[in-house]
Amino acid sequence: MARKHPRLASKFLIGGAIAFYGKTKFAAKAKLSGGEVFEHIKPPYIVVANHASFADVGGLIMSMYPRCASFVISVTQLVQWPSAIRSMGVLPKKQFTVDTSLIRDIQYVLSKNRPVVIYPEAKLSVVGRPNPIKPAIAKLVKLLKVPLVTVRFNGNYLYSPRWTKSVRKVPIRMDVKLAVAPEEVNTVSAGEIYERIVRDLDYDDYAYQADNGIEIEDEHLVEGLENILYKCPECGEEFVMTAHGDTLKCGKCGHEVRQNKLGMLEGGKFDKVTDWYDWQTECVAREVQAEGYRMEERFRAEKLVGKKYADMGDATLVHDADGITAVFADTSIHYKAGTFYTLSFNNDYVYLPTSDAVYRFRRLQDVGCTTKLNLAVEQQTLHMEQHH
Repeated sequence: MARKHPRLASKFLIGGAIAFYGKTKFAAKAKLSGGEVFEHIKPPYIVVANHASFADVGGLIMSMYPRCASFVISVTQLVQWPSAIRSMGVLPKKQFTVDTSLIRDIQYVLSKNRPVVIYPEAKLSVVGRPNPIKPAIAKLVKLLKVPLVTVRFNGNYLYSPRWTKSVRKVPIRMDVKLAVAPEEVNTVSAGEIYERIVRDLDYDDYAYQADNGIEIEDEHLVEGLENILYKCPECGEEFVMTAHGDTLKCGKCGHEVRQNKLGMLEGGKFDKVTDWYDWQTECVAREVQAEGYRMEERFRAEKLVGKKYADMGDATLVHDADGITAVFADTSIHYKAGTFYTLSFNNDYVYLPTSDAVYRFRRLQDVGCTTKLNLAVEQQTLHMEQHH
């Protein structure tokens, strides 16, 4: 049986979404600028962009219209409204896995003079700066032999950080560049393409906020941030941080830190969220390199079956020198150290793919443990790469 081609994005549906949602609700909060550059770039081309909230999806759709791109997305994003999302021309794949059929789908979309959008970080930014970007994206661009457009969003993370339930009114600036021009497609090396991508997508949203004096009004300013800043800098205890309004508090020693409207921290050892996060990273790096390292957490396992997740019972996730082991329902799945360079996760879930399925694990305790597990995987893989 012949393999089905991916569905191209529906101009009618996208135009309707822009008219009824994009120009009213979305534009009222996200003050976009810089996207007009797309008017002068003709498809087919590849777009690579940083990914700090789903505002970048809306920003790209609105800026590129009437050219309708196909977005490479995670299969987990098809769960809620699969038919509607597929009509937007998406190209689903398992995160952090090699998928040769995806290359064929991208080639098909490009052959129809449509752009393709790829987020090389493969997940939302954790702390308003880039996640690791692997050189594989540059090899893919080189293979496809079409122009490359880079899009860096500033303010995207501030608009809706991954840890919050609220959306903030923030100016979002797009920096759009033709990174590989048509005349360079056959001559530029994959190494040079990678350097341009990393350079063009480098950003720091908290620095952007401070440099531009952007005040954020939100009565729940830091609520949820305890999922990312999980370790008390004062007493060193983990998973006891709480947040209310604009204040983070340690449940063990009682130390409090306040975040002001400009995103700066007051009353603690760190002035910036990113400095606190970097300190946690250093702590985790020392842990994973120490003899006898082991992290164990309780979760509830779920398996993606068709359009829904099926409950698989209680689970334990263990991360140690050998990698990640998930134990649940008389089943054990092991991922050797170095399998992942980063994890797909949020405040409550860790997503782990296998060759034939995608599992998600819902935490049952320890606010912030998903962040620490991701840091541990990243630091373990980085340490392995540096010593091989």
